[in-house]
Amino acid sequence: MKESILIGLLQNAALLIAFSMLYQNFWIKNEDSKSISEKIIAGLVLSGIGIILMSTPWIYVPGISFDMRSVLLSVSGLFFGPIPTIIAMLATGIIRIAIGGDGLWMGLAVIFSSGSLGLLWKRFRPNWKTNNYYIELLLMGLIVHMVMSTCTIFLPTNKILPTLEVIIIPLLMIYPPITMLLGILMVKQYKNWQNELAQLKLIESERRFSQILDSGNILTLLLNNDGTINFCNDYLLRITGYEIEEVLGENWFDLFVPGDSREKIFQQFFEGIETKKLPMTNENMILTKDGKQLFISWHNIILQSDADEITGTASIGVNITEIKKHERMLEEKNAEIEAQNEEYRKINQELNIARERAEESDHLKSAFLANMSHEIRTPMNSILGFSDLLKESKPTNDKQNQYIAVIENSGKRMLNIINDIMSISKIESGIMDINNSEFNINEQIESIYASFKNEIEQKGISFSYKSPLPENEAMINNDGEKIYAILLNLVNNAIKFTNHGAIEFGYTLKTNRTPAELEFFVKDTGGGIHQEQMEVIFERFRQGSELLNRNYEGAGLGLSISKAFVEMLGGKIWVESEAENLTSGKTGNTAFYFTIPYNVK
Repeated sequence: MKESILIGLLQNAALLIAFSMLYQNFWIKNEDSKSISEKIIAGLVLSGIGIILMSTPWIYVPGISFDMRSVLLSVSGLFFGPIPTIIAMLATGIIRIAIGGDGLWMGLAVIFSSGSLGLLWKRFRPNWKTNNYYIELLLMGLIVHMVMSTCTIFLPTNKILPTLEVIIIPLLMIYPPITMLLGILMVKQYKNWQNELAQLKLIESERRFSQILDSGNILTLLLNNDGTINFCNDYLLRITGYEIEEVLGENWFDLFVPGDSREKIFQQFFEGIETKKLPMTNENMILTKDGKQLFISWHNIILQSDADEITGTASIGVNITEIKKHERMLEEKNAEIEAQNEEYRKINQELNIARERAEESDHLKSAFLANMSHEIRTPMNSILGFSDLLKESKPTNDKQNQYIAVIENSGKRMLNIINDIMSISKIESGIMDINNSEFNINEQIESIYASFKNEIEQKGISFSYKSPLPENEAMINNDGEKIYAILLNLVNNAIKFTNHGAIEFGYTLKTNRTPAELEFFVKDTGGGIHQEQMEVIFERFRQGSELLNRNYEGAGLGLSISKAFVEMLGGKIWVESEAENLTSGKTGNTAFYFTIPYNVK
């Protein structure tokens, strides 16, 4: 029964990922301006997902089934709004009526309450995405499924308590984190789209700015190193009376600068090119085609190639001939333009940071989903395959026990994955508590040794431990469960990656530190860890490689959970390793260390 429940939960969770893809690819763009027809289509698609969810339930007794429609409808209300959610509620409600059974009224109550709570949350918490949305999502998931548990009052009286006993743990321990994880995924999709939209707006802003420079009452001028004109805009031609063919390729100073100041200005220009210190701003007089004098205030920059070679200058000029008194205003305009350029640079920097974070988030999300798909599918296939063998064949007792052992081990593997995900969720949301109590560290070491001794020795590996403190000094005050979990993770890793040689673990007391610390270690003679893997080995969902063809199972969460536990206990964790080199015959070795304060009563 428990295996079928777990399989049903995992199948439902996979369908919810398809639900998030609908939000990313159809809904998130122009979310606030969707037409009624688009909202109806979205509602019909959500209805289809809900019906599929209902067709893959886990069944407690005939007529009473449970699935993740509550997660679907509550998150739909939060992200999609009233029309799609109400359509999905009506469609799933009709299907539930058609199914019938003793759980009919409870099923309808769950559909109505889940969708309504999602819509109410969207209505009364409009800014929930801005801060602490992890907590918002987890809290909504808890409330939705606490309400769902109260819906058991609609069951026949004799089935209320038995049903509650079965569903209370999934409802309060699994459903809320799944609601939170699904919501986090969809928030990330929303923020990624906002970043793309901001980048498009920046590109459009730059295009309009270029058009303003080209068509407005501002002169733009590009000169080569010798002073010949490479480009000028229409406004410069218009105020001077020249045609473009009369200007391009001509020397700026010979054509426009009066003879009495030509040599001085050209010398300043040449020295600026040589020293790379061209004056940023200057004013000078130029002559129109008919000899009229114009006063121009210039803003200049030196242009350089990718090879750091000077290719010329770019200048933006303002005609200040007729209104000399506006000189101050024009200087402020130049300052405003400079500030605007700085603002664009800052926006570009922020967009680059956001893009890098989005790419990293996308990469880790893809690696996590692929890893979880592999890790869940492998034991699930074992469970289903060996279950079919038990049903369709008549195995001997030994074979039957073998099949059952495979099913049990596969179930434990999936349960470990879910426990790791729940631990990560608690750590992320800050609800993981520290429970200090007095315990004997030597007894813990001996217990771990006894647990793994037979398994390790069957692999032909030497196994030993070190616990140097006498019994009267081995009683420490700390969170024993977390220390035990850290050691289990590290020893399990050592077993997984070691095929010959030895494994040793234990601790030493470091009294030369202030305060004194216990330094734990787990050493093995496995293949070792490469330097690039050591840089990411404590990150979540990372095992040094995100490839599915890796040789070892695991969700990639054990070391990140261990790191979080160690830091919660006030210590630190690190790894030292030399990778195996098959060419030179050098064997690998790895040593994990972590510390905790040596607290005694």
